[in-house]
This record gives sequence, structure tokens and C-alpha cells, in this order.
Amino acid sequence: MPSSHRRAAAGLTAAAVACSLALAPGAAFGAIVTDAITTSADDAALSLTPLGSFETGVFDEGAAEIVAAYGDRLFVVNAQAATVDVLDYSDPTAITEEFEIAGTGVANSVAVREDGLGVIALEAPVKTDAGSLLFFDANAADAASATLGSVTVGALPDMVTISADGQYAVAANEGEPSDDFTVDPEGSISVVSLPDTLTAPTADDVATADFRDFEEGGSLPLPEGVRVFGPNPAGDLPVSRNLEPEYITVDGTTAYVTLQEANSLAVVDLASATVAAIVPLGTKDHGVDGAGLDASDRDGTADGPAVNIDTYPGLNGMYMPDAIDSYTAGGATYLVTANEGDVREWGDYIDESRVANLAADGYGPVCADSPLASLTGTADLGRLAVSKEDGFNETDGCYEELFSYGARSFSIWNTAGELVWDSGDAFERITAELVPANFNSDHGASEFDTRSDAKGPEPESVTVGEIDGVPYAFVGLERVGGIMVFDLSSPADASFVTYLNNRDFSVSGEDATDAAGLAAAGDLGPEGIAFVAAEDSPTGAPLLAVGNEVSGTTTVYSVDSTLDTTTDVQVLTINDFHGRIEPNFGNGEAGAAVIAGAVSQFESENPNTLFVSSGDMIGASTFTSFIQQDNPTIDALVEAGLDLGAVGNHEFDAGFADLVDRVIPRYGQGDEVAGAPYALGANVYLAGTDEPALQEYVVEEVDGVRVAFIGTVTADTATLVSPAGITEIEFGDQLEAANRVAAEITETDAADVIVLLTHDGAPTEDCATIAQGDSDYAALVNGASAEIDAIVSGHTHQPYACEVPVNGVAGTERPVIQANQYGTMFGKLDISVDTTSGELVSIGGSLVPLVGEDDAPLFAADPEVEAIVADAVEVADELGSVEVGSITGDIVRGGTPPGDDRGVESSLGNLVADMYLWATSNESYAGTPAQIALMNPGGLRADLLFGEDGTVTYRDVANVQPFANTLVTLTLTGAQLEQVLEEQWQPEGSSRPKLHLGVSEGFSYIYDPNAAAGSRILSMSLNGEAIGADDELTIVTNSFLAAGGDNFFTLAEGTNVADSGQVDLAASVAYFEEFEVVEPAPLGRAVVGETPAPGDGDGGSTPGAGNGSGSGTGSGSGTGSTAGQLGVTGAELPLGAALGAALLLVAGGVLFALRRRTTPAGE
Repeated sequence: MPSSHRRAAAGLTAAAVACSLALAPGAAFGAIVTDAITTSADDAALSLTPLGSFETGVFDEGAAEIVAAYGDRLFVVNAQAATVDVLDYSDPTAITEEFEIAGTGVANSVAVREDGLGVIALEAPVKTDAGSLLFFDANAADAASATLGSVTVGALPDMVTISADGQYAVAANEGEPSDDFTVDPEGSISVVSLPDTLTAPTADDVATADFRDFEEGGSLPLPEGVRVFGPNPAGDLPVSRNLEPEYITVDGTTAYVTLQEANSLAVVDLASATVAAIVPLGTKDHGVDGAGLDASDRDGTADGPAVNIDTYPGLNGMYMPDAIDSYTAGGATYLVTANEGDVREWGDYIDESRVANLAADGYGPVCADSPLASLTGTADLGRLAVSKEDGFNETDGCYEELFSYGARSFSIWNTAGELVWDSGDAFERITAELVPANFNSDHGASEFDTRSDAKGPEPESVTVGEIDGVPYAFVGLERVGGIMVFDLSSPADASFVTYLNNRDFSVSGEDATDAAGLAAAGDLGPEGIAFVAAEDSPTGAPLLAVGNEVSGTTTVYSVDSTLDTTTDVQVLTINDFHGRIEPNFGNGEAGAAVIAGAVSQFESENPNTLFVSSGDMIGASTFTSFIQQDNPTIDALVEAGLDLGAVGNHEFDAGFADLVDRVIPRYGQGDEVAGAPYALGANVYLAGTDEPALQEYVVEEVDGVRVAFIGTVTADTATLVSPAGITEIEFGDQLEAANRVAAEITETDAADVIVLLTHDGAPTEDCATIAQGDSDYAALVNGASAEIDAIVSGHTHQPYACEVPVNGVAGTERPVIQANQYGTMFGKLDISVDTTSGELVSIGGSLVPLVGEDDAPLFAADPEVEAIVADAVEVADELGSVEVGSITGDIVRGGTPPGDDRGVESSLGNLVADMYLWATSNESYAGTPAQIALMNPGGLRADLLFGEDGTVTYRDVANVQPFANTLVTLTLTGAQLEQVLEEQWQPEGSSRPKLHLGVSEGFSYIYDPNAAAGSRILSMSLNGEAIGADDELTIVTNSFLAAGGDNFFTLAEGTNVADSGQVDLAASVAYFEEFEVVEPAPLGRAVVGETPAPGDGDGGSTPGAGNGSGSGTGSGSGTGSTAGQLGVTGAELPLGAALGAALLLVAGGVLFALRRRTTPAGE
């Protein structure tokens, strides 16, 4: 279809204008009223908005009737001018006239084929003569070049349409009598075979379907109920002359034609051009609920009007449809009719009478035994117009029933003419509620209740349009005005959608003295409706074009979806929770119950919500959780609605077997399959193979949107957990795995959106740098496939919500987020997907705090999860309430806030090293006494805080080292020890550049941080004496480090390796029992440059006894984790070891502890 046309002016080709209001057509008179009248169903999927109007300035002369749309043009029947106006509506807000197409006679109808072949139904100058169909080229630039030719058809072709396949033009030849009723032509249907080209058909292409087979003695019987009545001036063919075809819809090779006055349908076979059947439509019982009507314009006080919609048993409405359309649902064709009603009124004959006048104007009164006998007064049915030809009992000489015109409704029928559904009294009830002061107004004048006695709102036009696969009926109400819209998806249960009336009742059109005044009234008398599908629309969106015969306006409406054209999904993310099930609002930690409450609130606002994790939900947990193997954390997260997650390194703390045999089934509430999506790991393989050891991805479908989640974990996991626990598996490259799985998902069309959950992250929250450098994470962020729509991170405990360019796709970015740590906040992905196509429209990332700046939770706690946490606390309190000693002041980890920096020396790290040294060198220790102790910073998970009185409980100590590692002694040479210290500076690509080891008192070293790798350690000394390269030293550390964890590979090369059997927690408790009051270990055991180490030469102090450098009274800040802690190392405590440590027996100064298989304190 053309998208633009050359414009040409054309003069009027018709007679002088009667009732014209003397301004040029198309002038902007403002026919779009300021406040259109509208209402919609609560769940309305559509709304109508008037965009613009073309105004002829002609009142009540049919200057805008039937409308056809093609390309950027509207073709509008202007009966007053006897033409078809060609309008440019490429901009629907500024419609202009291009030219007019005129022929011999008056235009009644117009239609246009898909290629632009148009046809106009022309009534002859003498309407009882044969009419014609004028064919034109809708692409033409002007009237002269548009006309293609014409053919003769029957009398008064009132409507013409073109079949969907373009093969036929079908005209309804109404054959109305002359005004004096001396001539009454036959009604008929012309079937014109159309050429395939933009040319006019010839007379040979015209065939006529008539009704002669239904005459008396004909080949087909006339069904009972087909109304054939009144005078027959010709004296022959009473059926053919009485039936007046009104409107047509075509379904395949069958046309369905309304015979309005006959209250019937004609079924026409187009191939043979014959009327195959006439189907009477029956009547509507106005005596049943939902099918009432307001029957009087004088049913109010003082014989005035009122709204009075009521039922009347014995009163029947003849459907008498004008317009008809059809559609398909469930494989069946349905017919949709606008039940206007019409009277035969020619010459001296009229079949209509008011009920009160039947005795005088009809054939007799209402029967005395009729239920209507007492309702013939003015306030009831006396004013109602009914048929005098129907319901009369000739034997009794009275009317048993009454039959009114039209059903004040629209109906859905099957193709056998059986009623499927009717709108009942909906039109009157909706308009009564919406415009009570102008209920049942006429079109020309703004009045109240003037049409209740005669067809009410008078539905005349209907068209069916499909939007997003849903069929809708658009029904025009000729009198009160406006367009009703109904959803036809369920033919037996159609539903109201919306109503809009572009009319200002404060203005009466009949009172207008000029075109501007007429325009102020808005649209009056909708006659023809054209639905324009989005693919045919100049705007690319569905439109409705309405011709209004009384106001002479052609108005274009946008058909707007009120439902989201997109489906919105939100994904809540959490990472590095580390079993923080209890709230610590002062540190921003919401706790599991508030997390659950937050999830519930987000789900209540958008049910399309998923809650996912990117690893380290368990391990390195606070005491309450780790003392119970993190089972309370798993249970709380499941109850909170966690849907799935990637594994983190801490999920492997107790080994792969524990993950598979205990953790995953626990997430699945005993079902391994159900639990598998909680431990996604696409780069975790069975050792020596490329076979996945864990589920690689999962697809969650939410409201029709398929979201795939791929899980990966840092390949450093192999160095962060005990090697003994992961012998069955190995960790591959994240980037390769993520892109491989994303390709598989895309190739199989398994999802609409792909999200990568990676337990890896950037070392800072600076969006400008998260993708910089040569770390594995930077490589992942930069190299992830364009099929991956978002990256959710973890591991480094940073808060960021960044947009990072997608490699290879210019101008495209994707969200890369991480939600800090410990349940302080959610990450949030807002995903919008085209509901129809499934294409991703947008995706964005953000962070959502869970605790406010006033240290108050921002969401209500969930009571079920609160109960889980309370039960866990009760158990842990019993196990952890034992007092083991006291401290003189806060003893904290490195950085500000404490725990923020693992690359600096810390008092707590040195103290734990002192504890290790004491445990393996005191008099009761039977093994080779250790000389130097080393402690990794990632194994420190909480600080020792002074609180109110410095008391330290079992729980406090357990929170520091919640890993149940054992103390291991081994022999290193001086050279090897120096290499261990060099390994504090981590390999390239690691998440943290340096991990500063805590060292025991008596040992010190000098280093140059700016020196080249391998030469940073300048000297080492033990108790003031230099350590030589060949010296052999007994070192003690935890079993995690002893196995080479945290990339301290040289420790794994030690000789004389001996497991002391002492669990780190038990050793720490014994240390407090021995020394009772413990001071912070001093800093300065590692010195930059040539600064002497404070410990040199003072080897006389006993580890743990203190050296006078304590911090005094302490901070009083209470126990627990603090803001900014970095909990990305360590391992959980197996239940057996935990309970064993909890039940330590202290008797006669001898400490007994159970020896258990240990797990690592890795990062």
C-alpha cells in the first residue's frame, strides 16, 4: 500500500449544499471535545482515544457515513455531496481532504481491496431504478485518474463489500419503495467477480442473487418468522419486493446478509450467486432479567422523563440488525450484529404504532389477559413504538404479545442463525450510569430520555477487529453516540471492555449556527466504523475511523492497549550471606526473617519475582548457623523463597561429598533433583573429564517469560578449600563454561533471557574499574557472550550496580551487579520482555538496602522464618554460652572498618598465631614444639570485642574461626619460610592482591612492598636472631594453610608434617582457659623497610600473657560481626566437631577435645 500520495485539490461535483454551515470542509473546528465521555471495565485491555477529526461543517445530511481505509487514505461516503471524500490521514491529528470521487447518483457505501481496487455503491438518481458500482484506483493522485469504470446492479445498492480473498465485490441492493409507495423494486444481492488487476469488471462479471425461489410455489420454502408484510403495489413477487438487504459480511465463499425489516438473515453462495437460505432471527424476551429496557420518555414525575430500565413479560424485541460482521473463534465462524431495528414507512403505510394507540392505529387493543394489559399507560409501555403487524390474535381481536423494534443490543450468532450471546440491557445501563442527564438522548439535540420510547441508544454499526490475537466488537450507538467495545474471545460470554463518546452534551448540534458551533458538539450519529489493523495503519498502531452522519465528521481514534505490552520480571539477588541468619541492624545485616519479608513484599508488588543467589550462602557463618552445620541457614533461605543459586567456594568447605550428599538434598527438602538448582556450577567438572559435576543451568518460567540462570564459581576455589575434599572434581575456566552454556541455551531456544550467576567479583565498587585488569573476573565481564543479558556477581563482598559494554555489540551495555555481603542488601534485575515476541526489551540492575540509615529494617520480618531462626538461636545458645575468658580491649582484624583489608597486619591475626604457637609448644603438648605460627587473614571471620565487661564466650571464639581446622606442624627451611612470606602477594588474576599472614610473637621480618616479586622479604628473625636460608624451623598453622590453601603453595612442601589433632576452636578455648585475661597482640611484627621489629630481643614474654600494649577498657560496642567485614575465606564446622568442641571437659587443668577430620579455612 502507498505510504504517501501527491496531493491535488478538487472542487465540489454535487448539487448545492442544504443545511451546510458555510465553512470549507476540513477546517479545524475542534470536533475533538475536551472531556470525552468514557468508562472501562476494571480489567479492560483496550481504551479509545480520539486523535483527530475531519469536519465537513454539514449538519444532519449524511456528510460522513461509511468509511474505508487504505494506506494513508480514508475513503468516506458523503451522501450530502453524493461523493466519496478522499482524506489524507497520514497524520491522524491533522486529517486533510485530497479530492472527491463522484459518479452518477448518490454514494451509499465504499470498500477497498488490499491492492487498492476500490468500489463505490451508487444509488441511481431515481432510487427505484437500477443502481451501479463505480470502481476506482485508491492509489490514484486525483479524481480524474482514479475512476476505472462501473457496472449496473440492482435497485438502491445500500452497501458494498469485498471478500477477504479479493475475488468478489458483493452489494446489498435494498430495493426500497418509492416515497409514495407506487413502485417497490425487488431486493437482491449482486455478486461481481473481480479481476486480479487494478481494472474494473465488466457487465459479464455481474451476477444477481434474488429471492424468487422463496415465492409461493418456488423451490425453497419461506421459513416461518421471516417478516413479509404490508402493501404490494406491483401485485406480484411479494417476498422479493418485501425483503430489503441491508448489510453484508463475507466468510470464504458465503455471504451473510441482514434483512433488517424482515428480522432475518440471507445466506448467499457467492460461487453460484444464489440465496441458499433465509434464517429468521426470532425475538428477544424483554421480560427476563438482564434484557430489560427503558420503554418510556415520560416515566418520571409530572409526566416527565426518568431512567427506568425494567423488564416486561410479553414484550419482545425484534433484533432487526443493520450492520453485520463475522469472525472466527475455536475454529468456528460467528456473526456479530448491531440490532438497530427499523420501520417500513412508505406512502400512507406505516407498520409502527405506540402501544397506547394500537386500538386506533393497529388492529385492536392489548388482550385483557395479557401480562401487558395493565402496562399501557404513559409511564409504562404506552409511549413505546411497536409493530402493529406482529402479535395480533385475529380470533380474539387483540394483541397477545407486543413486538418492539430492535433489541437495543448487539448479538453473536452461529452461522445457522442461532443466538449464542446478546448484550442484553448493557448499553442502556452503561450510558445511564455514565451520562444520567443525557440518557437516551437523540443525536441532533442534547436531551434527556427522548429516545426511550423508540429504540433507545440505537446500535447501528458494528465492526470486528483483532488485536494481539483477541477479537473485539466495536459498536456505534447512533442516537446517544459513542463506541462500545466488547471482547469476543468467548463467543458465549463476551465481555464489556470500554466505551467512549466524543460528544459534548452541553452543546446541541441542531442549535449550531456555524461549523465551529457544530464542531463543539463533537461526534453525532456514528454510522460507519472501519477498524485499521496495526500493520495497515499509518501510525503502526491499531486505529478506528468513524463516520458520523449527523455531525458530518470523520474521526480517527487510537486503539490503545491498557495492558502492558511487556511482561516485567524482577530478580532479587543475594551473595556471600555466610549464614547471617540473625539480624545485626547496626551493621546493616537484615537477618533471614527480614530478607524473607522483603522477598514477600516484592512478590506482592510484582508476582513475577525470582530470588536467586550467587554463592557462599553457607560456610564461614556466624556461630548460630555453623554450630549446626548451616542447616538453619538452608532452611531459612528455602522458607524465604530462594529459588536457585550458584555455588560459591564456601559451598565446598566441607568437601564435594558434603555438598552433594547433604547440602543439595537439604535445599530440596530431601530431594536431590529439587535441590540441584541451588548449586549451579557450569565450570565444575568431574576430575580429568569435561563431564559436569553439578547442574550447569536452570530455566525458570515466570508469566510466560523464560529466564535461564547459568552458575559459575571462581577457579581459585581449588586453592581456597581443602584439597582433600575436592579430589573428585576440578574447576575450569568460567568464561569458557559460561559462553558454552549460553550458546547451548540460545541454540535450543530454551530461554528468552540469560543471566549469569558468578561467584567471582571485582575488588572495588568502582564501576569504572570493575572490568579492568587481567583478573579472571575482568576477563569474564569483558568476554561474556552477547547472549548473556546480565551478570550477577559475588565473592568479593562489594556493592556495585554497573553497566558494562557488551563485547562485540557496539552501543550495548548489560548490568553487572554484586549485593555487598551478609544480607545487607539485595541486588535487583528489572527485566522487561515483549509479551508477544518474547524479545528482551530492557534489563537494568540496582541495589536495594534492607536496613535503613537509622539501623531499622526497611521490611517487615517474616514470622515463619523468625521461628526457624529462633529455634536455631536456642540450640546455639545452649552450645555457645560457656564463658572461656576475657579480654582487655577490642582485638580486631585489619582495615577500616575491621575486616575490610586482608592485606595489612592485624592484632587478631597475630593473636591467633600466638594461640597456635602456645597450643603446640606448651608443656602439655607431646609433639615437636613449634617455633613460629602463621595464620591466614581469610580464616578470621569476626572480631573479639570488649563489650560491657570483656567477657569472652565459646560463641565469641567460635565466630572468629568457624572452620574446625586442625593445627598442623611441619618443617620449613629458612628459604622456604621466606618464600611463604613472598606468597602473601597473590598471583595475578586473584581477587585480592595480598593476604597478610598473622605471625606469632618472637618472629618478625622486614619487607619492601615495592620490590620485585620474589625479593620483597629483606630479612627474618626469631627471638632477635637472624634466620638463615638453610636453617630448619618448626612451623605451626591450620590444616587449610598447611595443604597450600590461599595460594601458599610452599607450605605444602614442608617436611615432618604432623597433625596435632587439636581443632583450632578447641585450641583457642584452651588458650583463654590458660591465660584468663588476654590482651590484644601488638602490631609491628612485619616491618616495612629497615625499621627494627618491636619483638626483636624481647623474647622473654610469654605468648598470651601480654606485653603492656593492650588497648585498655575496650570499645563497649558489643559482640558480633561488624560492617565491612570480608567473609570470603574459611570453611564450615562439621556438626560432630562442633558438638565435640562445645562439650569440652575442663578437669584438673587437662583439656580434652575430640579429634575430627578437618575442613579448610580457604578463601
